[in-house]
Amino acid sequence: MKAIETEGLTKKFGRLVAVDDLNLTIEEGDTFGFLGPNGAGKTTTIKMLIGLLRPTRGTARIFGHDIFRQGEAAKKSFGFVPDFYGFYDSFTAVENLEFFATLSQIPKKEGKERIFELLKFFGLEERANSKVREFSHGMKQRLVIAQALLSRPRLLILDEPTVGLDPRAQFEIRELIKGISKNGVTTFISSHLLFEVEDMCQKVGIINQGKLIKVDSIENLKGEIRAKTGVEVRIECEEVTQEIIEAVKKIEEVLDLRVEGKIIWAKVKSSAITPTITTAIVNAAGRIKRVEEHTPSLEDIFLKLTE
Repeated sequence: MKAIETEGLTKKFGRLVAVDDLNLTIEEGDTFGFLGPNGAGKTTTIKMLIGLLRPTRGTARIFGHDIFRQGEAAKKSFGFVPDFYGFYDSFTAVENLEFFATLSQIPKKEGKERIFELLKFFGLEERANSKVREFSHGMKQRLVIAQALLSRPRLLILDEPTVGLDPRAQFEIRELIKGISKNGVTTFISSHLLFEVEDMCQKVGIINQGKLIKVDSIENLKGEIRAKTGVEVRIECEEVTQEIIEAVKKIEEVLDLRVEGKIIWAKVKSSAITPTITTAIVNAAGRIKRVEEHTPSLEDIFLKLTE
């Protein structure tokens, strides 16, 4: 089933087209990363998806429910994690979650059970009765994700979930989100941190200047980039002689070659050429210590597609 589906979704602010004819489909169970430079239209898209901003034209559906025509049904299907906190600092963690459970019309007994289930999952059970003002940034972020999961949504939309966190807290939040995904919750993650999207997501969409320019799995995108730019092989030798360099240069499929001390960097048409290179080095009396192929990162893909 489609968790998110947009058709011709467009938002204009005067002459500025913030989101331009966005057609996007995210299947239930997907872990989806939404990427784009600053001002690309990510936040505007999210605001339309959660019903905070009405589109100029087009539609957005959450599990088949139009977010504006069937808003109540649509909003019951998702939880939203903004890039800011909306808690009462003078309330405890439990009191804040109880307040949001009441707003979500969750029955009191069910809400109480769900609150302690979530506090345990997020490692906050020992701080259940501590006031939120005493919480670290990372603890508040865990609590805001817990709040978004109170009503057991099928979809979790996260806007910059690790912004401002230290590396340890970022890692912990990523691991929690991966755990949530494994439990069957569809996740839609907008982030500037490409390495964390690569860590958490299998599929990404890239938006630039309001237009969705690419949607695919990360693995397919890596393969596409490799096909266009070639594969870079890193070969560490005990010593790189002129004879070794000349032997590698003679290989027709080597597109580019550079040497850094005892490291040979060879750009080739495909990884199938790597054994040919290593054989040539050995035949030139070279001794190989290590061979690695450079796989394009999500950052490489992003830069290539938005250049």
